[in-house]
Amino acid sequence: MDRYLSESLVAIVAFASTNVDDLLLLSSLFIDADLRAGSVVVGQFIGMSLLVLISILAAHFMVSAPMAWIRMLGAFPLCLGILRLARLSRTSPLKTATSLRQTEFVGKEQVRLSWVKSEAALAALLTLANGGDNLSVYIPLFAVQRVFVPLYVAVFGVMTAIWCWFGYLLTNQRLVRDKLKRNAGMIVPWVLIALGLKVLLEA
Repeated sequence: MDRYLSESLVAIVAFASTNVDDLLLLSSLFIDADLRAGSVVVGQFIGMSLLVLISILAAHFMVSAPMAWIRMLGAFPLCLGILRLARLSRTSPLKTATSLRQTEFVGKEQVRLSWVKSEAALAALLTLANGGDNLSVYIPLFAVQRVFVPLYVAVFGVMTAIWCWFGYLLTNQRLVRDKLKRNAGMIVPWVLIALGLKVLLEA
């Protein structure tokens, strides 16, 4: 029993230490007006599941993740952030306001429902692209402690739910929520660019 408790603590530390920057990503996605909170949560679970699956397979076949592959993961959020900045610079305030009013009053629920899958896929891709640290820690951990991999997976699932809740909580504090949402259009692209550069440089 003590061994399971100690390995659970190892899993918690491994998850938390590799997902500190993921809180920043989650918070930026939650304040993004183009994304539903539910889709962000689904995408986060899909992305984390893919990272864990890749780590399990790599540990089973004793394959390390090439640094070039991890580095290339950073290209996705970097390019997405640059594209969003470019789109923001081309959009006039009047056009933006008109677009928001149309989204709010014309078929809002139908538009949202039609984008759920792609929103979740986007969140999953960003989570995966930000997972270089995860792979570098999970693969050797799973390779050394194969017996406890099911325990690690269960703990990671619980921690992913806690991370989503905490990320959502950060963006819904009354003191900062309004400011974040007003400036989301400028904040989100820079967060994506910073995360992309981090992965590219650290890998």
